[in-house]
Amino acid sequence: MEITEINREYADDGKQELVMTIVASAEDVDAASKRFFADIQKRELKGFRKGKAPRAVLEQSVGGHANAMGGVAETLINELAPAVIDENDVIFIEDPDFHVDDMLEEGKPFKFTVSGPVAPVMKLTDYDPVSIEMPPEEPTEAEIDRQLAALQDYYHTFEDIEDPDHVAEMGDYVKAKITVTDSNDKVVGGLAAQSRMVGLGNGTMPMTFDEKVVGSKAGDTLEFDFEAIKEDGTSDFGDGHLHAVVDVQSFRRMVLPPLDDEFAAKVGCMDANDMRDQMRRNIGIQKQRELPKIKVDRAVDEIIKRMDGEVPTYYMEFIRQDVAREFMQNLEKDGTNLQQWMLQNQVEGEKMKENIEAEALHRAKIDCALEAIFVEKGLEVTDADIDAMFEGEGGQESREKWENANRMADVRKMARQTKATEWLVDNADVTIVE
Repeated sequence: MEITEINREYADDGKQELVMTIVASAEDVDAASKRFFADIQKRELKGFRKGKAPRAVLEQSVGGHANAMGGVAETLINELAPAVIDENDVIFIEDPDFHVDDMLEEGKPFKFTVSGPVAPVMKLTDYDPVSIEMPPEEPTEAEIDRQLAALQDYYHTFEDIEDPDHVAEMGDYVKAKITVTDSNDKVVGGLAAQSRMVGLGNGTMPMTFDEKVVGSKAGDTLEFDFEAIKEDGTSDFGDGHLHAVVDVQSFRRMVLPPLDDEFAAKVGCMDANDMRDQMRRNIGIQKQRELPKIKVDRAVDEIIKRMDGEVPTYYMEFIRQDVAREFMQNLEKDGTNLQQWMLQNQVEGEKMKENIEAEALHRAKIDCALEAIFVEKGLEVTDADIDAMFEGEGGQESREKWENANRMADVRKMARQTKATEWLVDNADVTIVE
């Protein structure tokens, strides 16, 4: 079999379809015919022993010559077309359609077409290397200080503020009974007259909430409006306009242990200097492990900003199904279900749908951008690159399974995108920042 023509067609809705014209040789046709009639010979045909019925009887058993040739064509397409499609790196994102213009004739080549939607071919507005910012590869003193501060915080204690005239200020921890409702008077989950500890200024509640509590005293009852709106203008609580009733009960302050030799011994170090040295080593190990991935993520995030046009809806929907399926598989792996997860994380259905849509769009952009880079830069995938894809995954035995399943086009796509990502990272203009 050989492909004699490949055309990409564009529907009015932006869907891109690939139409392939495939021609099977006369030898392929005759071989498929032999297999087709050999299968029929295995059946029980009245008046004949298995394998002894003449050709005319075999054809009649399936409805005549035309039906028999249709069966041969179906055998030929089903057995050989998937391999030809795979060899030419075509990945249909839906089951393709097969079309035959002329009846198959034994001893002659047989032509048919296969068509279906594929990933869109898109371009970038700029193919120059991206510019990204990265942390320094070696641990800095500031990073060590931040991690030691986090360690201090882990071992913090609280002490009560006994002064009855104490006025709440930023940094205090306020014990209060809090009720919060949204603009529809619906109580926000977990905040229905619940006693809790709120750290003023530490992000326990929005700053607009904390500012209204500053200046209060134990025993005060406060009632006020505040906003819970993120920097991007969105909110996890409807329009983000909330109303609070707060019964202030008492105050506490956080006490951090000093970073001295005693504290160092508590966390398994010889002294304060050793604690700092160990923190430096740990940060260095963490950077070696995480910085390569961070560099990839930042380079990719920059390149998708250069997409020329929007990813077609049909392809984003295809990716969305993958994202949703992956999400459900992860829930199953964690031993939970969708309803339990939504209740535990206080996520509404509409918000979860938005998150999946956003992730699908992000992945679709990455997919299209990396393919565009691969083509524009004239990159190539070698057989050694393909072998590398199976290292640690079963090696040659695993590769043979993928080849037998006609799934190598998927592997080659992954290899192309790996090559494009490597080019992005290797050529990125990196600025080191704290």
